Amino acid sequence: MKAKTAFAGLSMMMTLFMGSCTTDENNDVTPADDRDQFLGSWNVNETCQRDAYSVEIIRDPSNSSQVIIRNFWLIGYNEKAPYAIVAGSSIVIPEQTMCDNNSNEVSGSGTLDKNRITWNYTVNDGADLWTCSATYEKQ
Repeated sequence: MKAKTAFAGLSMMMTLFMGSCTTDENNDVTPADDRDQFLGSWNVNETCQRDAYSVEIIRDPSNSSQVIIRNFWLIGYNEKAPYAIVAGSSIVIPEQTMCDNNSNEVSGSGTLDKNRITWNYTVNDGADLWTCSATYEKQ
């Protein structure tokens, strides 16, 4: 009988102890970098009468909320690429110049949904103002 009572008491204490041991997941988990979902190679389809082409989105090493979009608007991988600010599933290209000679001014925004970014942006190449829509599909 003493064994059953001791076992019951021990079981009750263990239940109480186990019930009081909860973990707070928010304190122990490092938040994911929003940029991660945007990184990689993307196939581009745009309305600005450009050929189909690819871009590469990489982390901006100088800013933890920014990415760099290499070959944006088919400027070439070796040209000065625009940066974009990422917050959640939104990506914004603030007004800036791109290309090594700063000849093209660009601004715009996009939204990521699964493996697709839908964009609206403008590019001023000094002669024309292009208003573009584009879809990026993850490769």
